[in-house]
Amino acid sequence: MTILLMIGIAVLGGLFGGKIFERIRIPMVVGYIIAGVILGDSGLKLVDASMTGLLTDIALGFIGFGIGSQLRYSVLKRLGGSIICISFMEAFGAFILVGIGVTLITNKLYMGLIFGALASATAPAATVDVLEEYQSRGPLTTSLLAVVGIDDAISLLLFGFGISLAGCLLGSGGGVLQSFIHPLLDLGGSVILGVILGFIYTRVLQLMRSKNETLILTAGLVVAACGIAEAMKLSLILTNMILGITVCNLAPMRMRRIQEAVGGFTPPVYVLFFVLVGARLNIFNLPQMGLIGVFYIILRAGGKFGGAYLGAVVSKAPTVVRKYLGLGLFSQAGVAVGLSLAAAKILDSAGHSELGGLVINVIAATTFVVQIIGPPCTKIAIVKANEVPEDMMHKIGRRFVKSPAETKIESKSNKTGGENAGK
Repeated sequence: MTILLMIGIAVLGGLFGGKIFERIRIPMVVGYIIAGVILGDSGLKLVDASMTGLLTDIALGFIGFGIGSQLRYSVLKRLGGSIICISFMEAFGAFILVGIGVTLITNKLYMGLIFGALASATAPAATVDVLEEYQSRGPLTTSLLAVVGIDDAISLLLFGFGISLAGCLLGSGGGVLQSFIHPLLDLGGSVILGVILGFIYTRVLQLMRSKNETLILTAGLVVAACGIAEAMKLSLILTNMILGITVCNLAPMRMRRIQEAVGGFTPPVYVLFFVLVGARLNIFNLPQMGLIGVFYIILRAGGKFGGAYLGAVVSKAPTVVRKYLGLGLFSQAGVAVGLSLAAAKILDSAGHSELGGLVINVIAATTFVVQIIGPPCTKIAIVKANEVPEDMMHKIGRRFVKSPAETKIESKSNKTGGENAGK
């Protein structure tokens, strides 16, 4: 089968899968992923995700740019302190709970460190897709976008720390300081590259007169940013997120045109991306996750939710952020799977190849589970926070719609929380 036919089947399969799940009031992204499972390695084997890595990178670039393009300085200034606090607390919460739990189950501290580090990662793509599908707006939505955007950087730092300590315990690791330096360079390099490209973009943007020209410029620069980041071994998502933030704040009057231009181009790219995510998932790995996998899912969810809540309370974030942000942090995909491969190499080099295989199988199996439950949880969060506009309420099931009295109480408490955050 040619790659073009495979892409066509993937996009059409994702479209129909999304529409089916939309009919039963479940976020369409779940339908895209299930379509990928059916068409991919676990089903008909019509889609080979390994042949379309380039398209996946481009999709991640646009996802990062989309996140950044909605983060204005005025919003970041108001919520910045709470965003940083929440991001660190939710990542550390998952790291600590999963680390302790796996250590107790396996009686091996290095396994707890590895799984704890992997648990800190959150996949932004599925969360962002749900927010865009329901066109949500408000403090919870803004906080979610920012937190999932910078989560990769924090998870890389934690992974560097955890895998270094695990390597030392196994007698095959480098220094802890060395493991921290690389993620920090990754973070700094991504920020610098994103700012430089964003500045160039805003200068060239002044010469663009039509929506088509704006789309061509944006697509070209996002893809170029992906290529440069890949060549420099930097984060694709973080680089494009910083690019989006820079453009959003240097050219705020042009953002509407940019978002309209990109919005007409990205939907099929996103559908293809999530179908490929599903195509990679192997449902036959589910039985292999065992007790570790079950505890991993439960403890990771508890750590993410509890950490986000604690971080929001400490930073005096708005009430809706405290109550619901943790629900949007359950998804897990590319970063965790990629890091699990790196962890397996460490274990293999120490003569524990069977444990390396266990790590890969558990992360692959749990990724399938959380990718299915994550988007509906994000939907519940934005609906409970009353951030879905009226014209999108037809996509929400009746059981999720609040009464006028509940909405009034929520709005009042949210206003109070926002005033406290401003102080």
